[in-house]
Amino acid sequence: MAQPTKEETVANTFAKRRRAVHGTRESGAAAVRPAQIELTGVTKRFVTPSGTMFTALRDVDMTIGAGKFCAVVGPSGCGKSTTLTMVAGLERPSAGTVQVGGQSVDGIAAGTGFMFQSDALMPWKTVLGNVALGPVFRNVPKKEAQAQAREWVRRVGLAGFEDHHPHQLSGGMRKRVSLAAALINNPSILLMDEPFGALDVQTKAMMSNELLALWEQARPSVIFVTHDLEEAIALADQVVVMTAGPGTVKAVYDIDLPRPRGAVQEIRFAPRFLELHHQIWASLREEVESAYTRTATVASAEGGRS
Repeated sequence: MAQPTKEETVANTFAKRRRAVHGTRESGAAAVRPAQIELTGVTKRFVTPSGTMFTALRDVDMTIGAGKFCAVVGPSGCGKSTTLTMVAGLERPSAGTVQVGGQSVDGIAAGTGFMFQSDALMPWKTVLGNVALGPVFRNVPKKEAQAQAREWVRRVGLAGFEDHHPHQLSGGMRKRVSLAAALINNPSILLMDEPFGALDVQTKAMMSNELLALWEQARPSVIFVTHDLEEAIALADQVVVMTAGPGTVKAVYDIDLPRPRGAVQEIRFAPRFLELHHQIWASLREEVESAYTRTATVASAEGGRS
């Protein structure tokens, strides 16, 4: 039997802990109030295979207001995904504190949704079955869970595909299923780790529009990790720029583009969008170049020893 991917393992962990938290039968997915997210002096270290300590994050201070959409950008290896796993309760900081809704994060809390870069759908379940997993884990009666799932499948534009399996869908369609599966639970916080990174430009734009339209309805607090600065500005209320590793917060930019934003394909030509992009890229470029130079230096040194 094939070993589960990292994303499937994390998804199963979420599912098991949700079942433990929601031990009583619920009649539906009651709305959860968005929660403020705060990281204070957060440092995260890992033990490398050689036994040495590696610092992924150092002294990170970050605040995402309740109901705000925050995009995090930075070079590869700066700890963006690690930040998400600590907010989710999958990892604990080596130093500092992580709080959601004023409470310290101690394991996965109810009301947390996670979307991954790779699909975390159950391949043996249909579209309807995947979307219904959240209500099922909350002990919602099967018929009601399926009714909720059917409505969310319709909301993401997949009516008629309820009985398809993930392998029968395009990449964009699978992302729609993942989005429905996350939002059906009415999360108070939604953590998104480059969810549209593998999509083509046109499909990514469509999914961004879909995400904005659905987020506007419930306004959970969002941390959206991306390498795409245009995507970050088009979606977010604030953009956080991380430094080259060990990552820390270099700058925070408020995105004062009006909401509702409309089509992301069009807003990218607005004068204020271009002004923000120029300003943020000037800061981000320094970190990207620093990370690239560091990687090239290490590769050269290793090549010289081979």
